Amino acid sequence: MKKIAELCMNYNLGNLIDEPKFVTGGLMHKMYQVSTDQGEYAIKLLNHDIMKRPEALTNMIHSELLSNALSNVIPLVAAKTFHGRNIIEMDDSFFVVFDWLDGKSIFAPDISEYHCEQIGRVLGRIHATQVKIDAMVESHDIREEYKWNLFMEKAKTCNSEVISVLQENIADIMRWDRDVVTGLHEASQNQVISHRDLDPKNVMWKNDAPYIIDWEAAGYVNPFQELIEVLNYWISDETGKYDKAKFDALMQAYTENNNIYNVNWDVILSCSFDGMLGWLEYNLKRALGMEGTGINDQEEGIQQTQGTIYELKKYENQIEQLKVWLDEFVREKYTL
Repeated sequence: MKKIAELCMNYNLGNLIDEPKFVTGGLMHKMYQVSTDQGEYAIKLLNHDIMKRPEALTNMIHSELLSNALSNVIPLVAAKTFHGRNIIEMDDSFFVVFDWLDGKSIFAPDISEYHCEQIGRVLGRIHATQVKIDAMVESHDIREEYKWNLFMEKAKTCNSEVISVLQENIADIMRWDRDVVTGLHEASQNQVISHRDLDPKNVMWKNDAPYIIDWEAAGYVNPFQELIEVLNYWISDETGKYDKAKFDALMQAYTENNNIYNVNWDVILSCSFDGMLGWLEYNLKRALGMEGTGINDQEEGIQQTQGTIYELKKYENQIEQLKVWLDEFVREKYTL
């Protein structure tokens, strides 16, 4: 890429010694492995549509402030700083530069109890630290329910491929969203600043140590809401079935630094649909041509919409098991 070559020259990263290699993994941004005569870098080209949102650049700046603040607390990869900034704007494009980490992400079925223990400990340390970033202001404002009926009408108008799956599941989608918004009124009273997207693709493993990457979703979150999200990412096998031993390993490590005795798990589990519903809303906009550019964005939006609805339905069936295990864990841990 010509722009990456220019970036390397302009910011003293060296001359390219090979073509930048596209690195798979991210669904919204593009990552490249870049080799120069001065070093090895991971350079992220940020999604242009995302960066057009008024809050996007601010969120990216805040996320890197957080990763730098936590760099002595947990192993992580933080963006490089240039003239006091982590986000490089060049010719209407935005880039973030990292030193290359020669590690790999681990996914089911290769996730072990050891990995879950390490992730539980990392998450527990982030939450227990209760780091404060002056530029990041805690908000108790609760979002409104998403405009699912508007998407239904738009899908009918343009005869979209997503209309059948929407019609079949719209009642459940609206119920899940209603429960989320109701639950957030209580959950938002307890918040910490955290990563908020700690799924396996955002953890690189090197010498059996986890390094946390991709901090752009960072912000305030109820810690136990994020804990449930992390459990879902890490204790499920490739079919989505929960593993009790992995659950116990992650929870034991998390509670080394955090008390979960009085958590209202019914509210937290209702709120745990929030991330998937937000992802569904974004991809419906792409599928219906309301956001994104070109046919590729639309096709990916259709695929992600269908897949996310499937995951939401599967998750509803799973959380009853999760609630039983959480109640058992609390009783066993805090019974004198």
